[in-house]
Amino acid sequence: MSESFGTERAVTRRAVVTGGAGFIGSHLCEALADAGWKVVSLDDCSTGSPANLERARSQGVQTLEVDITAPELAAAMSEARPQVVFHLAAMSSVTACDRDPDRCLAVNLEGTARVWEAASRCGADAMVNVSSLAVHGASDDAYGRSKRAAETFLTRRAPSERMRLVTLRPANVYGPRQHGDGESAVVATWLGAMARGEPLFLDGDGRQSRDFLYVDDVVAAMVLAADQAHGHTLELGRGVETSLGSLLQTMSQKTGWRGRPSRRPARPGDIRRSVVDPRPAIDLLGWEPQTGLDEGLRLTWEWLTGGV
Repeated sequence: MSESFGTERAVTRRAVVTGGAGFIGSHLCEALADAGWKVVSLDDCSTGSPANLERARSQGVQTLEVDITAPELAAAMSEARPQVVFHLAAMSSVTACDRDPDRCLAVNLEGTARVWEAASRCGADAMVNVSSLAVHGASDDAYGRSKRAAETFLTRRAPSERMRLVTLRPANVYGPRQHGDGESAVVATWLGAMARGEPLFLDGDGRQSRDFLYVDDVVAAMVLAADQAHGHTLELGRGVETSLGSLLQTMSQKTGWRGRPSRRPARPGDIRRSVVDPRPAIDLLGWEPQTGLDEGLRLTWEWLTGGV
């Protein structure tokens, strides 16, 4: 049996990151490697990109192309022998999930169950499950249902097993390597349009609000959750509500964009207001976001335009 989580380890700690080739997962792989972990990324690269892991590979991160719904997951997990599993792999596009709800359920619920079972069988100490604020969604979309079901499975299963569980629900995460192909990726979508000189669309009246969290900050919380807050579900955000209209104005100032957005009707079921209370995460993890929106947008714009 592995050592207690609260003790110093004489050996390098081992982690598996599912969805490691994705936007957030690739940053997490790098952060863990920087901290001295031995890291294995498992990703089928259906939405993630091997290019995201270029730096991680140079740090010694092992990358395996594995589908979490496939039988080979168990063998990959057993070979990696992780002490902590960070579970980020998901079908996260609301539109894609509504178009193929069976696949959505297979990945987000059944895949999560497979990850838990494989991690438990190989003796992992803990699993950090990355969920979504979509569990609060008013609309009955397939994505939100699947994430709620996955959380329910884990919270019912975890108390009866030795492996510990933390569930994290990040707010609207943005930063380098995010692509504007998801419903929550408004920062990447708009900055990309500004950089390429393409039309920019604003759905609704612009008064919808979101809590924007820079990718380095969410990754820092994930690393801390490996050792703390077991048994808790924590929401991650800055606790700052920013309207989309205000976001667009700030982006225009940062980038010099002088265009006007094309207006479209609000998307059906779109959440009007979304803001997180970060105090439980701050108290239990000793975590606090370090990157304000202005700085995060600057860093993202520099990455997008080759400034870094």
